[in-house]
Formats: sequence, C-alpha cells, structure tokens
Amino acid sequence: MERTANEIQKERRKEIEDKANELIKKCDVATLTSINEKGYPRTCVLAIARAEGFSDVYFITSKRSPINGKVTHFETNTKASVCYYIGGDSVTLIGNVEFVEDRETQESIWSEQHRGFFKKGIDDPKFRLLKFHTIEATFWIEGKFRTCKYK
Repeated sequence: MERTANEIQKERRKEIEDKANELIKKCDVATLTSINEKGYPRTCVLAIARAEGFSDVYFITSKRSPINGKVTHFETNTKASVCYYIGGDSVTLIGNVEFVEDRETQESIWSEQHRGFFKKGIDDPKFRLLKFHTIEATFWIEGKFRTCKYK
C-alpha cells in the first residue's frame, strides 16, 4: 500500500525532530535571545541546564541588573529565541520563557558547580531558573531544511 503525501510529510517531520533532539543532547551551550527595554534583540550564550528535547530548554541565570539584563527583559516580555549548533547542523527555536519557581524542579536541575556564582545556592536572591518553551522550530540538519510550528 502506498503512503499518502501527508504520511510522508509526518515521517519526514518526525525524522528531523528526532535528529534535533539528538543534536541538543550533544550541546553544552546555546544562545538565548531576549527583547530589551528599547525593543531590540539581545543574545547571550548560556550553558544548557537541562533540555527536554528541543521543546523545553532550561537555563540557570542571574538577576544582576535591574535595568538591562535578560531576567529583567523576560519579566517584561516573555518572547525569546534559542539557537544551538554543532558541525554544520543547527536548530533555531522561537518561543516563550517562564520563570521556574517550583523548588523540586530547581533542586533537580541545580548543580554544585553553580555555587561559585550563587553562594547561597537556589536560595540566592539573584538565582533564576528559566524554562524556554518552543512554539516554532527551524531545522537545518544534514543539509535538510524545515520549519515547524507547535502549540
């Protein structure tokens, strides 16, 4: 029985999504872009604290600046972009950031290597755990390009 065009497209989408999930497992860092107080994008390189595939990516960061830091940006505007890259393959994500305040989640992601930056651990008043959730992904993997939308 021949596959329908829709079945073929679903198969191709799943294939590139699976490759994107494998790619992020190999990445230690990604870029995270916020929108600053003047409406301009501001991109930072951050260590990936945890990735649940490319759908949800967690970052640990600090609220150091009350005026122009990414945490302040996300308090005002949750729109964001994440990008990661290895060996010619890349994934660019568009989505939203939320602040994770759930203690259990914070503890599950916390690593003692962060204590150099946050002396009081997750109780440090500057500690923030960000969760980026994907609503659109653009994949460039093994020479194949695809953009997918998510809810």
